[in-house]
Amino acid sequence: MKRNVMTILALWVAIAVTPALAAGPIDGEIGAIWWANDFETTGGSTVVSGDAGAPGYRAEVWLFEDYGLRAGQYRSSLGDFSFDDAESVSVDFLWRVLSPTENNFLAVGAGWQDMDLATVGLAGDTSGARLTAEGRAAAAGFVYVYGQVSYLPSLADADATIITDGTFEDLSGIETEVGASFKLAPFVSLRAGYRSQTIDFTRTGFVPLPGQPTSVDGEIESSGFLAGLTVRF
Repeated sequence: MKRNVMTILALWVAIAVTPALAAGPIDGEIGAIWWANDFETTGGSTVVSGDAGAPGYRAEVWLFEDYGLRAGQYRSSLGDFSFDDAESVSVDFLWRVLSPTENNFLAVGAGWQDMDLATVGLAGDTSGARLTAEGRAAAAGFVYVYGQVSYLPSLADADATIITDGTFEDLSGIETEVGASFKLAPFVSLRAGYRSQTIDFTRTGFVPLPGQPTSVDGEIESSGFLAGLTVRF
């Protein structure tokens, strides 16, 4: 998973910086954030609930202010619980269906997401397509507010790490983020907001206790405030 993250981020730097230096009709940004998220699971092989704040990264490029490409990586740090971090990497292709100005637009898109959810007992990653919508509105010359929502209709099934814990099926999820970006300098902005990610699943095929059901519905939720710096080009 970490290798996938580094590969995606390296590709983003190449995609973003090279056209910008060529002074083409391209603009974008790359930034780092701290996501102070609370992580909670139910219905998995393990149950975790607690503070899991961790750094995250995002980058995006827009062509002619109409067509965009965005990548992001977010984590929940679970070292205090002796678990590997829960990680999520996504790539979206976006189209501005309405765009009066650079910071006033409505965009929709589709992409792909890869998630490491070993915390709840998955043996390996799960991945799937995602549908995204984003709106942005300028509140002043130096600040804009934004809202994003992504729907993950069907993530791949995955076996549990321990065979007697069964299989995770019917995985789906939704991500939301709202916030504001404040321009601190010509090429530097402060991003602040609130982000939430929820993954639902059904666990089947495990060995139940006497009198217990043979399947159980579960949920993985990460939510909390975020803040970070963005460099524009």
